[in-house]
Amino acid sequence: MHCPTLKELPLPALGETGWPWTEETLPLPEIMHGSSRWPRITIVTPSLNQGRFIEETIRSVLLQGYPNLEYIIIDGGSTDQTLEIIKKYERWLTYWVSEPDKGQSQAVNIGFTHASGQILAYINSDDVYTSGAFAKVAGCLSEDSKSDVLAGRCAVLADGLEKRIFEPGWPEDLSFFLRKTFSSTFAQPASFWTKDVYDQVGGFDESLHYCFDREFFLKIGLVGHVPSIVPHLLARFREHPNSKSMLQTIKFHEESIVILNRYAVACGIPDREERAIAKRMRDEIGYLQVFNRWRQEGRVAAWCRFLSMILNSPLLLKERKILGQARRLLLFREKAVAELQ
Repeated sequence: MHCPTLKELPLPALGETGWPWTEETLPLPEIMHGSSRWPRITIVTPSLNQGRFIEETIRSVLLQGYPNLEYIIIDGGSTDQTLEIIKKYERWLTYWVSEPDKGQSQAVNIGFTHASGQILAYINSDDVYTSGAFAKVAGCLSEDSKSDVLAGRCAVLADGLEKRIFEPGWPEDLSFFLRKTFSSTFAQPASFWTKDVYDQVGGFDESLHYCFDREFFLKIGLVGHVPSIVPHLLARFREHPNSKSMLQTIKFHEESIVILNRYAVACGIPDREERAIAKRMRDEIGYLQVFNRWRQEGRVAAWCRFLSMILNSPLLLKERKILGQARRLLLFREKAVAELQ
């Protein structure tokens, strides 16, 4: 598919200006260089009730001016305005569906079963690509390139403002991916890979729902691929109160333990260190569960959870933040609990 022009797309949402609402990427020529065609890029967007943001995501894909694009949306059965927005743009979509699925990782895999692109990526329905991103990616991952995986810079947005830039990198030691819960070395929205690599590692693990992208990149590293790191700003990641990463921190820790147990040996982590890392993660889960219990059931229930945590790990009382948590349980008013973390 040729990317549509700004004039071909529906009018922008009321009051929206700039990229990708009233600005577009100029169309690229049919031929990349010499007699080579631009490699086909397939983008998948998994979606569920992100009607507030998905139109901006869709437009950031379609307005790339790229001459060989597939765009696929796998919606999990949204009940907000998402389907209305998707239907506005369906003539430019290679495939879309809206039906219940088993989660984001499965949705992405389903999307790639419909893909014929040489280069693959997925972008969530609340993130956006920057103008001209695909041309930069194609230049690095074309058939005559030695690269199979690419990562670029990614801006982090909060309340519509650019909060920081996530600078990409790649660790010398792959155990880096296992030692901490949040240990990505580059931002997922600004990453692309070839179909050969995706097939080689078996795609995304559908039993994981929070750390599946980190596990995917770890698998890529374990089979010997090293991403090309490029200095280009390729995407923008949106932080907002309903984003998965802010609501489900405990789940990230739990899945990090699963990944640790699965790959510790392959990454050269000794048994003793593996147990120590897992314990730190479980202790952090306990700490967070105290606050969750306070929110859901009140101070007394939170105290019971706190005491249970200390009985299981008495040495936690030496940690400053645990003592701080006890102080808050004693002194803070109930309505202040939402701000404790």
